[in-house]
Amino acid sequence: MTEHPNHLYLDRAELRALAELLREIPDLAADLIISTTRQSRLSTRGDYRMNRRPSEQPLPYNPAASRAADELHAVLVSWVRLVCEQRGLDYTGATSTPDLARWLDRNLIALAMTEGAQGAPEDIRTVVQAALWIVCPPAAPVVLDDEMVRRARRHRLNASGIAALAKELGPEYHGLTVRRIQTLRNARKIAPLPGPWAPGWPELYVVGPVLDEHLAYPTRRRSRADAN
Repeated sequence: MTEHPNHLYLDRAELRALAELLREIPDLAADLIISTTRQSRLSTRGDYRMNRRPSEQPLPYNPAASRAADELHAVLVSWVRLVCEQRGLDYTGATSTPDLARWLDRNLIALAMTEGAQGAPEDIRTVVQAALWIVCPPAAPVVLDDEMVRRARRHRLNASGIAALAKELGPEYHGLTVRRIQTLRNARKIAPLPGPWAPGWPELYVVGPVLDEHLAYPTRRRSRADAN
């Protein structure tokens, strides 16, 4: 593993992005609890009226939301444990998912100094994205035929445009976000088209190579053995 000159395994941009991600988690964890019982914060339907006894109308249960909550919690536990073990810290806070996320946010520098920290952003982002798909399910995808896909691959789009298109191309491309595109670029798996572009214009990519490299370049997932 390559350590940065300042003894951090994550650079400043990665730390900022990770901080933003961790700060989303407390609200996301609350939404997952609500989604576990298939309720909505903004629901106005009278599905569960006060005059019904619990035995008459039990609350439904969403196992996918429960599983996403468990996976989110487990990933945060694994990173907190690794930081504490390597940096000689004691964890004395509460063990809820929001508290674990807040602790990692407060101890970002300790995390960045922990060997293996390069995998933290992608690891945490993966479970956050999975949870977001539960609490904010996407609209039904547009059915694309092969010719439409071939034409789409030839288009030149910026990162936001490719991320929007990816949502319509099936589950294997759902992780192709703007951040994922930046990760592929940082790894030199893709490159923007040469300019010159006007100052401030977003960089453009040919869609096809970005789709291909997203599938070819694996995301790092920690195993249970790594967490112990």
